[in-house]
Amino acid sequence: MKKVLKSVVAVVLCLAMVLSLAACGPKYTNGVNTDEFTDKATGVTYKGRIKIGAAIARSGAYALVGEPYGGFYDLYVRYINEFLGGVAKTSEEGALGYKLEATTYDDGGDGAQGLNYIQKLVEDDGVFALVGNLGTWNIVAAQDYIEESGVPSVYWGTGSSYQYFNPAVGNEKYTFPVQPIYNTEGRIMYLRAMQLAGLEGSGINVGGVNSIGVIHSSSDDGASIKSGIEEQRNINLQSNPDQPEVVFAQMNSTVATELTAQVETIKNCDVVIIAGNQTYFQAAYTAMQTANVRKPVITSYVNIAPATVPNEATKAEASDIYGGAWVIIDDSADERQHADLLRFIAICNWGVEKGIISQSVADSYMMSAYAMSSFIALDVFMTGINRLADKEITRENLLEAMESAPINVPISGGVNYANGQRIGLDGMSFVKYVRPSDPNAAASTGTFTNVINMQSIDEILGELSE
Repeated sequence: MKKVLKSVVAVVLCLAMVLSLAACGPKYTNGVNTDEFTDKATGVTYKGRIKIGAAIARSGAYALVGEPYGGFYDLYVRYINEFLGGVAKTSEEGALGYKLEATTYDDGGDGAQGLNYIQKLVEDDGVFALVGNLGTWNIVAAQDYIEESGVPSVYWGTGSSYQYFNPAVGNEKYTFPVQPIYNTEGRIMYLRAMQLAGLEGSGINVGGVNSIGVIHSSSDDGASIKSGIEEQRNINLQSNPDQPEVVFAQMNSTVATELTAQVETIKNCDVVIIAGNQTYFQAAYTAMQTANVRKPVITSYVNIAPATVPNEATKAEASDIYGGAWVIIDDSADERQHADLLRFIAICNWGVEKGIISQSVADSYMMSAYAMSSFIALDVFMTGINRLADKEITRENLLEAMESAPINVPISGGVNYANGQRIGLDGMSFVKYVRPSDPNAAASTGTFTNVINMQSIDEILGELSE
């Protein structure tokens, strides 16, 4: 809100202060500090700073996600600046790079507040790029604004379809999704359903999968997965008309007893995909078991956690539960993914050594998928910006760098932004829920185990065509 100035003297003083700040403060051009400055502690002269920022819910209902996510975000930025010496290093011997100047705001999981903070980051803070915004609420509220602004956005902590462009045009190209978008996951789910026929213990007849039932929510995740299933089936039909029938049933309730009609619709299908978040998954799965519909279930990666599995799943006759995993920390990880995990742990240990975080906080980060997610967000941005060593740091050059070659996603697979493709990771591993040995134990005491290593859509298609 603009204040009314009450005297000419006040106006003069205010103008003098502005002019003084303009003359002495850093000069930002599209988020890049172009001033030379000296780090007084080391005497090393750096080229400048690159401003980045994010809205991260560190309070409210999503604090359990946002606090480890935001805490590691802060730690990793310091590690990049203080240990690695910055980003976009020059080839000049001994020269360090740009320092990251990161600003984050706590939006409390509220989309309107998230939009306000993102506008502040762009218009007041002058960020070069938005890196690691957290949550569906943010991207739903802010994606249109971000596109209009032309500010690059790298990684949103969501699989929302608002990020799905295939291909992207115009300012859509400045959106760089990382984790699988629900549309992409739907495509993968459709292909994984057909893979079950060749998977030992799946319960699918040798004759293969003739029909797939899809119980989906009407919210963004469920609707987007449904759209992805339809997209991949249509793609497959172009080369092979022999595709499974797909039967859809929309759920408008998270109460199991109110989903009898949906279960009745899909009861004769060979495989059932449950497309929706935790509450929808739990309700639909419970309704299936109550109705004795014991077909194998494939669900979204957001539900692949023992704490999310309904207790009905512990019974020997209960439907097997499968799903995707896009972060690989088990024995299926390859050499590069293992190295990424060791690098993540090393950052945590560095934080302890420097007195930035306590050992207990470091231990909690090492066990947190959310801390790993912010590691992934910043690392993907680093890959792109580091490709600009010896080049001018501009948003246009960052776009070119991000599209120039595939990017390895830490502890995961890879993303390819070439030719405007914005679909996030197009591959995941395939995991199965393993029941606890005690059938009376809580489902949360079970585990998920890998049954098929990470595969891209093209790799799955190749296997199915053999």
